[in-house]
Amino acid sequence: MLLENMSYVEVEAYLIEKDIVLVPVGSTEQHSPYGLIGTDFITAEAVAREVGKRLDILVAPTLCYGMSQHHMGFKGTVTLSPETMVSVARDIVVSFLDHGFKRIVFINGHGGNIEPVKTAFSQLKYENRKGIFEIISWFLLPEVQEVERDIFEDKNGYHATPSEVSITKLLRPEAFKTKPSEKKRITRNNVYFPLSREEFKQAYPDGRMESAPWLAKEKYGKLILEEAVRTVAHRVREIMKMKLL
Repeated sequence: MLLENMSYVEVEAYLIEKDIVLVPVGSTEQHSPYGLIGTDFITAEAVAREVGKRLDILVAPTLCYGMSQHHMGFKGTVTLSPETMVSVARDIVVSFLDHGFKRIVFINGHGGNIEPVKTAFSQLKYENRKGIFEIISWFLLPEVQEVERDIFEDKNGYHATPSEVSITKLLRPEAFKTKPSEKKRITRNNVYFPLSREEFKQAYPDGRMESAPWLAKEKYGKLILEEAVRTVAHRVREIMKMKLL
């Protein structure tokens, strides 16, 4: 049920039966020397596609860029401005609405996307656009965080986490042959967000945010990904049952 593999005729047929589409969204940003720059969109895409498969619902192509300006001190990061992120999210939703979709659910892998995507939803409601617009950040789900605590205790942190690195190790093991594995000190910082790129790099010199990504393992990625898919699928089922006004 990947939109990119369908014809418009097949989408027309789909819309006779269902009005929901999942939109994976992540970012292209540093995840310390231990993690992949594509971590956030790789994980969001994996969750969305498996949920789509299990529920037999359409999954849109992944939005690989997000609002990541605080990571721009690290080479390879690409960011959208807050204004652009809002506009892109709005335009995606409007396009689907114009074709008859009524439930547009963003499956998100990056914290910096949450506010601009919600702002886009608010703008759409201001414009009196009818529909259900939702963003589900898999990494913030309490059920997922409970599994993470069971595995990593207090070492998961907030960025370049062993949780997300474990999932990418599961999905792209070849990419980790050149990544380090040695342990480093975990620094606990009490800093005010949002941060500029200079402030972020000063607070977190190697890109980690209180995390221990060297603890990542494929077997943990399998457990965490399964819990994320299970929980997101449950929430999507609830959205599918909601009454449209």
